[in-house]
Amino acid sequence: MTLVKFRQYFLKKITFNTLPIMRVLQTTLSCLFLWALLALAPSACYYDSEEELYGTAPANCDTVGVRYSVEVKAIFDAQCARCHVPGSAQYSGIPMGDHAQLAQFAKNGKLVGRINNVSNPMPPSGLMAACDRARIEAWVRAGAPNN
Repeated sequence: MTLVKFRQYFLKKITFNTLPIMRVLQTTLSCLFLWALLALAPSACYYDSEEELYGTAPANCDTVGVRYSVEVKAIFDAQCARCHVPGSAQYSGIPMGDHAQLAQFAKNGKLVGRINNVSNPMPPSGLMAACDRARIEAWVRAGAPNN
């Protein structure tokens, strides 16, 4: 028997003898995959709401008429100035030393996104208080005025 004939014979034997086993195996695996997929389906969707992630502003937090010169600057000086004022010891290279610089980040959306970033919070020590974040967000929604 030549090598080619042996190969053809061997392939026929495997194909014909193992075909039912392969069908059973394929059907079993398909069913297992379908059951696993169905078991995971209810837990696959999850909806994060802003309130669940960041909380809501405390009831005693006044966000009406937030002013840069009073509330926002005080929060910035306490939470951000050590890294974001040019000339400070830990200056990060991202200037927010005055209203114009801070307003630039406020108007392009980066400020609110950054102060609410749970995975990479600003300040790096952790998210600032919910009331402080709510006041900054109210100032940004008002157009980041220099008042």
